[in-house]
This record gives sequence, C-alpha cells and structure tokens, in this order.
Amino acid sequence: MQFVTMVAAMTDPTFAEVIGASPRKIRETLFARMNIKAKKQIGLKVHAKLEERTKKLHERLKTAMTSQEDKLCEELVRNWLYTKRPLLKATLDHLGVKNDNGLVEEEPAFFKDLSTEKVQELVDLLKKDHPAEHIKLYLGFVGVPHLDTVIPAAA
Repeated sequence: MQFVTMVAAMTDPTFAEVIGASPRKIRETLFARMNIKAKKQIGLKVHAKLEERTKKLHERLKTAMTSQEDKLCEELVRNWLYTKRPLLKATLDHLGVKNDNGLVEEEPAFFKDLSTEKVQELVDLLKKDHPAEHIKLYLGFVGVPHLDTVIPAAA
C-alpha cells in the first residue's frame, strides 16, 4: 500500500493538484468507484462541488485497503509527476542522468543506491525552487532511500 500511504500523507491542496492533473475521464471513474456522486448543479457553484468531491475522495483514499486502490493512487501520482517536469529535470541533471526534460527511458533503479549525504545534497538543491512536499512525493515515488531522515514527515 505504498502509494495509498503517499496519497494519505498529501496535504489537501497537493491532492487537489494531483487530481487536477489527471484526465477528466479518469477522475470521474475514480469518483464513481469510490461512490462519490456529483450533485446536479445549476449555476456557478460547480467548482466548489469539485473541491468538495476531491476532499471526500482524499479522505476515502487515505484508508484504501486494496491493491487496485493502491494502483489507482500510483497512477494519480504518476500523472501529476508528468506535470512536474522541471522538478524531474533538476533532479536528473544534478545526478548526471541523461534525460529529455525530466524523462528517462530506463527504469530509475539508480535512485535506490543514493547515500544519505547525496539525498541531503539533492533535497537542499531542489528546495530552492520546489516545495518540500513535492520533492518528497517524487523521490518517494522513485524509491529514493533515507527520505524520512532528510525530509521529516512535517515538511
């Protein structure tokens, strides 16, 4: 339940950004699977209803228990990361990994070998331009070790 744990740790604004990065069809499928219905609305309160539905979805995903829900959370984070290419590029450039604006063709197995010092150095560099929560999500997604030591849970 690695990805459910990631989603559970997100702040509401970051989760809303993650949901917003997903295609509408995927969002609506997820709302339907979690039995979060859209109320029929006439007028200008559509945005407020999406916020309400997003908060309900976040609460439900925090306690998700199935591997299918974990896969959904993984896909949500993957879609969101695609919108964070400057963060990905800065990370890969710092590590000397050949990339195409933050994308690589190989599996990012090289992340797992980073020492605490290298992770600290990387995080310090990235914090200049990116929120700590986004850094932790990305590095956690790709399996960087020592994150809890370098970026405490409250960050």
